[in-house]
Amino acid sequence: MKTATCLNCSHASPLFFKAEDYNRRVSKESFPYYRCPNCKLVFLDPVPNNLGEYYQTDYYDVPNSISEHDARAKNLQQWKIDLVNRFAKKGKLLEIGPAYGLFSHLAKQSGFDVTAIEMDARCCEYLRDIVGINVVNDMDTSAALSRLPKFDVIVFWQVLEHLVDPMTVLDLAAEHLSPGGVLIFDTPNPNAFQFRVLGKYWTHIDAPRHVTLIPIELVSERLKAAGLQPELITSSDKSANGFNGFGWAFSFKNFFASEILGSIVHLFGRVLAKILIPIERTGWRGSTYTVVFRRPKI
Repeated sequence: MKTATCLNCSHASPLFFKAEDYNRRVSKESFPYYRCPNCKLVFLDPVPNNLGEYYQTDYYDVPNSISEHDARAKNLQQWKIDLVNRFAKKGKLLEIGPAYGLFSHLAKQSGFDVTAIEMDARCCEYLRDIVGINVVNDMDTSAALSRLPKFDVIVFWQVLEHLVDPMTVLDLAAEHLSPGGVLIFDTPNPNAFQFRVLGKYWTHIDAPRHVTLIPIELVSERLKAAGLQPELITSSDKSANGFNGFGWAFSFKNFFASEILGSIVHLFGRVLAKILIPIERTGWRGSTYTVVFRRPKI
């Protein structure tokens, strides 16, 4: 049986499945994912050396104007800044992987001193020149984070799964929180009902851009070991509920090359998501989960 070494606990992990790039079809390669029998981490191995090439130019739909930017931010990201404001009112905020900065823009408007780490050079230029925040352009998140000071808030939205060293980034994020500071993020949930049904065809696999799927229990264990305390853990918040509909709709659409058939099953997926609300909003079965952890005050 083919195995790979778990990124978290170094346990020998059997092959789980091989997936293609069903979402964007950048290539027809097959990417092997493994599942650790010990800590349940799902991970890609090997990670392509040219991973950045799978993020094509159209991956980042940069707004054409600041007014368009404002409209998108308030429509898509308001719930995130509302969540942050529940746990922190001001201070230095770091966003990891902001793309072109919808959330960072709202955070700046809310009074936070915002810094970002972003790998895409075009997005970094937009963040500096249009959004007006401090930005570090680096593919190596761990290296970039290790050079930065402490923050009152660190966030990353649907980013952890993209990182080649997510455990190191979690540890560094915990280290870079000021006393009383909070770490907030959401990420795909490997315990999701959709994943059990759809397997490798689940849109949140997004091979090879999603390198890991990390169980809630593993994240909680890791952050507690780093000295943080949980304040919120949920898989039925606005993020999860939105991605539930997204997951069914786009996973079904990926089965069909025909645009017409794809549109029909996309609609079916949206309807199915409504039917499955009682299942997906209970028992940690949502498509994503969101956590808030705090470093205790000294």
